[in-house]
Amino acid sequence: MDKIIEQLREQHRRDYDVYAQTTIAEHLAELADRREKCPVSFSADGGFWVLSSYDDMSSVLRRNNRGFISFPNMPDGSQAFGQKRMIPLEIDGSLHRQYRQILEPFFSPDAVAKLEPRIRRVANDLIDNFIERGRCDFDPEFAFPYPGTTFMALMGWPLEDAAKLTKWVDIFLHGIPGAPQEETDKARAEASAGVHGYVMELIEKRRTNRTDDITSHLLEAEIDGAPIPLEDLFDLFLVMMLAGLDTVQSVLGQSMAYLGRNPDKWAEMFSSPEKLEPAVEELLRWSSPAVPTRNVAAESAKVGDLELPKGERVHCPLGAANRDPKYFEDPDEVKFDRPPKPHLTFGLGAHRCIGVHLARLELKIAFTELHRRIPEFRLADGVEITEHLGLTWGVENVELVFEPGRRENA
Repeated sequence: MDKIIEQLREQHRRDYDVYAQTTIAEHLAELADRREKCPVSFSADGGFWVLSSYDDMSSVLRRNNRGFISFPNMPDGSQAFGQKRMIPLEIDGSLHRQYRQILEPFFSPDAVAKLEPRIRRVANDLIDNFIERGRCDFDPEFAFPYPGTTFMALMGWPLEDAAKLTKWVDIFLHGIPGAPQEETDKARAEASAGVHGYVMELIEKRRTNRTDDITSHLLEAEIDGAPIPLEDLFDLFLVMMLAGLDTVQSVLGQSMAYLGRNPDKWAEMFSSPEKLEPAVEELLRWSSPAVPTRNVAAESAKVGDLELPKGERVHCPLGAANRDPKYFEDPDEVKFDRPPKPHLTFGLGAHRCIGVHLARLELKIAFTELHRRIPEFRLADGVEITEHLGLTWGVENVELVFEPGRRENA
């Protein structure tokens, strides 16, 4: 078997840099070329297989617990918390189902709909901070704190702590841009310690002061008939925080950068009431920040035309699936009237994003309130938007310029 897999790897070898220093568009073009020439390729750099088509990724993601598992969720096989699996991202089977069953009532369409007034208030509070200036750095001033503050409200955590916590999470996710690796590693360690101390203190306080929120509910919940261990609660809160921040942040940042270059699309989104929801879905398809990894758990599993043995890791850049011309005509174009086809931005199968309804509502409210208060905007002159790849894709330096407005409470 070892000789067979080595031959298979060599036959389909095409190295892949998860952290390539290139634009998202260039990276997607490279994945499109793979789709044409070698749809399932092996990267010796990192030791994993790269998928590039919608069909292959959807097939793998559907088979979580049926031939594939999610641990480790890193393409090179590294483990963020050592041998400990990130909950619920890297657990499967009965344990994963129990966590989903505990969390799902809080993320149902009805539960999420009740959050609308609170989310709308968060959006407007953030806009208030820059509306009178007539410009903003969109990522740190809106895209990042917006889902973070919403997460705090959902968890029942003090909203005044949102800025502190989102700063820690930003460092945890993205490090210190442009800094030496040693400085980034040190900052990440400090941020991780800060989040850990904060969450543990909050858990201790909440044990004696229950409220009607996810935190209190999880403190009372049981897994396999026993309370959730303290460290598992921390892991769960951390992963929920990271997941809740990154997709919405990235979609907002990429979308506003695109809309700043294409103001006619900004106007089209709001040309009639029925336009907004299809526009949000199209921007979700077009931006696609997530890149999960799955691992063959059965003796072997079919991936595309290949039979891969147990232990092989399969990397799924969902942006490539969502640009597959087999299902999306002119896939690189943003078309708000595109015929409906389910995109893979939120994943598929057992690990499909539990916060999908919340993310859609957050995006709808964000675009609505931004358009209401900033009906026209452009990208600032002389500012270069930067893009990052990695374990999530996104943009920075989205400097927007617009006619100054008034604060809501002015």
